[in-house]
Formats: sequence, structure tokens, C-alpha cells
Amino acid sequence: MNTSKKSLALKASKDLILSVLALVIYNGVLQLVIYPSLNKAMGETAFGTVLYLISIVSIMGAGFGTAASYSRMVAKKDRTETNGDYNIFLLIIAAISTVVTFIALLSIKELNPVYYALLLVLMIATVFRYYADVEYRMNIKFVNYFLFFLSVAVGYVAGLGVYHFTKNWVLVILLGELAGLVFTCIVGSIFKAPFLIRSDSFDANMKSVWTISASNLVAAMALHADKIILHPMVDSRSVTIFYTASLIGKIVAMLTTPLNGIIISYFTNYKIKLTRRIFSLMCLAALALSIVGAGVCMFVSYVFVKLFYPNLLAEASGYFFLANLGQILYFISGSLMVILLSFTKEKSQLLINLIYGATFLVLLIPATHFFGLMGMAVGLVVVNLIRLLVTAVFGMNALEKESKQAD
Repeated sequence: MNTSKKSLALKASKDLILSVLALVIYNGVLQLVIYPSLNKAMGETAFGTVLYLISIVSIMGAGFGTAASYSRMVAKKDRTETNGDYNIFLLIIAAISTVVTFIALLSIKELNPVYYALLLVLMIATVFRYYADVEYRMNIKFVNYFLFFLSVAVGYVAGLGVYHFTKNWVLVILLGELAGLVFTCIVGSIFKAPFLIRSDSFDANMKSVWTISASNLVAAMALHADKIILHPMVDSRSVTIFYTASLIGKIVAMLTTPLNGIIISYFTNYKIKLTRRIFSLMCLAALALSIVGAGVCMFVSYVFVKLFYPNLLAEASGYFFLANLGQILYFISGSLMVILLSFTKEKSQLLINLIYGATFLVLLIPATHFFGLMGMAVGLVVVNLIRLLVTAVFGMNALEKESKQAD
């Protein structure tokens, strides 16, 4: 390995460590402090409804905010781009959020105007916050990326303090999202003027961001399937049970998020080549890692749930292995899709997630309807395994075509 490659590997390692630390702090505060405190204060049934609403907010953030972030990363490599291109998109999503918020509250028969206004602000802030991490990944500034998530975590803790006086869970999450946005406004440039000036590649950028959004929405809805399906099809308490059963897998798997950020940052800023053989080995390693990881998570879950959700241990323990495996397979296959996005067009990701969405509808919803929580657990494993295998096939075919064209 020559000096330049060693330097690049060392820098990538440091950035990965900072990214992992950022997500550990963020998820640690959210999963170990905020959610258990809300569950204890509200009770399992009410907390299940809160998780349902948070999932809808998160789907909007992951679906549209992350899509804008990834699109801008790709645009930096291949096209021109400006703040205005993505600000216009985010304003459109803010308008869409007014309808989504109304439908979300209508589904739980809660149309209080104050509740609506707060949830709408939270949804819009979350979309912007998911997009905001492009500031750090686009410029490979992972020290600020760490501080960005630290500010979000501090905001959540401050919000929990406010909850003791207001008893309003929305403010808990909202203060964290706003803290991250304020930090980005101070140190970054993506939310600064010119605000709405479009680049020469505006049309291409919009096509890219809507294509990735369609793909991300399918994936995000699948990620939160346990909440958005169980709540209307079973009950709100089942949401809390499955959430606790899959929580450790979700926390561990979320550590792939910083890895995804590193992957797309370096693949779009440096000329890194992949071969069909290397990608196939990565896919096999990902599958093996998912199974081993789920086994470890199963044992950790016993300890974790006993400490933080003791009243749910008996009901949740039967789903530990399958629920954790489903979560890990989802995130691992997501990392493979990010790699795929770096050397193929955005349309490939959309096609994969359309196949994923079809299996999701055909398998998961009927399984949950007929078999309840166990149907959900088994169904998530099956559909996420299919997603990983389809991603592997798409990636290997794309690399084989690239290799033939090079010859």
C-alpha cells in the first residue's frame, strides 16, 4: 500500500470512529434515557401511540431528508448544485407535511390544533435535520459531524427536562432536532444565502432527489413497519412490545448509518474501484455478520429489557432473535445499497426498493394479520433477506457490465 492509500485509509478510519461515536451518543441518549423515561411516565399503551407518531415523523425525515442529502452528494460528483436546489425541494416537503401530519393525528383520533401545530413543526424540523448531515459528509468534516449529533442529544435531554413541566412528548424530540439545526446554521453553509437560487443542473438534481426519495420512502416504511402496521392491525401495546424486542438489534444496526456516510463521502470524493468478486464477498460477509449479530443481540436483549423495560420482558423475550435479525438485515442491506448507489444510477436503488416494497405488501401485512407479532417477526426477516439478495444481484450485474465495458 503506497503512502497516499495509507493516508486515505487512516483518515477514513478516524472519520468512521467519529461517526460511530456521534451515533452512539445520539442513540444512547434516545434509547437509554428518553424513550425509557417516556415509557415509564406514560405507560406502555400511550407510549406505543407515541412510537407510532415518531415513526411517521422518522419516515418523512429518512424518506425525504436523507434523499436530499444523498442526492446532493451524488450531484457534487457529477453535476452542479446549489443550496437553492435543495431548499426548494425541502419547502415542497414542508407543504406535504401539513397533510401527512393531519392524517397521522386523524388515525389516532386526535385533532387538537396545538398538538397538530407542534407535530407539524417537529416533522418539518426532522426532515431538515436529516438533510443537514450533508454539510459534514459533503465536506468530509466529521469532527463537526460528531458535534452536530452531540448537540441533538443535548437538546433531547433538555427536552426531557421540559417534559416534567409540560407533559408534552413532542417538545422533547423537537428541542433536539432544533438544536442540531441551530448548530448547522452556525458552523455550516447549506442553510445560508442564497436561499432559492437554482443551479444549471436543477432539473437533473430534482429528478435525482425525487427518485431517491421514492426509494427511501419504501425502505423507511419497512424499517418502521413494526409500528405503522402493528398499531392499526393489532394494538398500541403490541407496538411497545415489538419495539423492546428489536431494540438492541436496531441500536447495533444503526451504527451502519455512519458507515454509510463514510462510504458515500469517500466514493464520491475519491476514485475508489470495486470488482464483482469483492462486492460478492462483501454481501456474503454481510449475511454472516447479520446472523452472528442477531445471536449476540438476543442475549444482550435479556439484560437490557430486564433493566429498562422489566414489565415487558416476559412478552418480548420470545421475539428477541427474529426481531433483532430483521433489523440487522435491513441496515446491512442498506449499507450495500449505498455502495451500489456510488457506482450505479439512482434508478437501481429505486428498482430494488420497489421489489422490496412488493414483497413487503405480499408477505408482511398478511403474516401480521394472521399471526400477529410472530408473523411480523418472521415476515421482517424474510423481506429483509430478499432485499439483501436482490441488492447483491443488482450490484454484481452492474460491476460485471462495467468490467466488460472497460475491456
